[in-house]
Amino acid sequence: MSNNKLYFVSGLFVGTIIGGALGVLLAPTSGEETRKKIFEGTEEVLGNAYDQAIEYGENLKEQLQDMQEQFTDRVGQYKNQIESKIQEIQDEVNQDIEELNEELESLQEEENQLKEEIEESSEESKEEVIIEEEAK
Repeated sequence: MSNNKLYFVSGLFVGTIIGGALGVLLAPTSGEETRKKIFEGTEEVLGNAYDQAIEYGENLKEQLQDMQEQFTDRVGQYKNQIESKIQEIQDEVNQDIEELNEELESLQEEENQLKEEIEESSEESKEEVIIEEEAK
């Protein structure tokens, strides 16, 4: 409920109380009739106050439900944004892992080639040493 509506309802309530009290007190009636009018006026004022309290409570309940829905929506939005960011990071990490695995395979292939070259070179050196020894 906006402030203007709240002021209007409050003013209406206070005006009703003051108007009722003045009307009863200024009317030329007997004491018993005056008490009866005060009692009836009090019942009416209390009834109006009760109705206004119920209406205010319902409006407050609606506002709280609206706020809860807005909060739930925002939490959902933030959750989606976070999940999206996590997925982006996972994709980047997976891509980096794939690249590192490819580089590791490449390095292992180079290592194997170097080992083969070293073994071949070693075999050639052994053969050369054997040939040189036989030549002597």
